Amino acid sequence: MNRSNQVYIFNAHKSGFASAVFSSYRQAEGWIKRNYLSGILTEYPLNQSCYDWAKAHGHFKERSAIDRAPIFIAKFVSAYQKNWHFSHGQLMESIDG
Repeated sequence: MNRSNQVYIFNAHKSGFASAVFSSYRQAEGWIKRNYLSGILTEYPLNQSCYDWAKAHGHFKERSAIDRAPIFIAKFVSAYQKNWHFSHGQLMESIDG
C-alpha cells in the first residue's frame, strides 16, 4: 500500500471491535508496547474498502455471484494486508501480504 494511504488498526485478542486507529506503524507499535497489549495490528487502505483494494491490486477476482454479495463484501479482508501479532507488547510475528 502507498504509505500515505493507509491506517493501522489494533484489535485485542478475543475482541469484536477495534480499540485504536493510527496513521503510522511506529505510533501504533509505541502505544502497544507502552501498554503491554496483546492482539493484531493490521494495515488497512484509507478511503477504500479491503474488497475494492484487493480487486484493484489483483489480489482478488470475482468468480461467482457470491463474490459480489453484500454479506461477502461487508466481511471481506485480504490475506495480502500486512498484519503484526503482539503479545504483552512484544512483536511475535509479522505477516506481510
